[in-house]
Amino acid sequence: MFDHLKYAAKDTARRAAIGALGSVLVAVGVVMLTVSAWFALLLVTTPAIAALILGGGYTGVGLVILGLSGSRSQRRPHAAQTAASAPPADPMDRLTSAFLQGMETGAQMGARKH
Repeated sequence: MFDHLKYAAKDTARRAAIGALGSVLVAVGVVMLTVSAWFALLLVTTPAIAALILGGGYTGVGLVILGLSGSRSQRRPHAAQTAASAPPADPMDRLTSAFLQGMETGAQMGARKH
């Protein structure tokens, strides 16, 4: 039981570290793109107009993201309704499930031989 918790904690910590590193890299990329957009805008306009363009762009993207985060998701149907009205499974889902089941069975058979 504790091995499962230990594994789950390690996995969570690993995913958090990878996510933090990815966030830092995205932030560095956004800074670099902003600087390059600033320089490109300065070639065709004044610094004040360039600042307005970049500020407006970031504000617009931020407002769109805030709007998406505030939207409510659809209500989930009860389990009885889902089972009765569920559409047929996607063929790729069934194929993937069958492949993984075969891989698992093969691994178990291989473990029995040794």
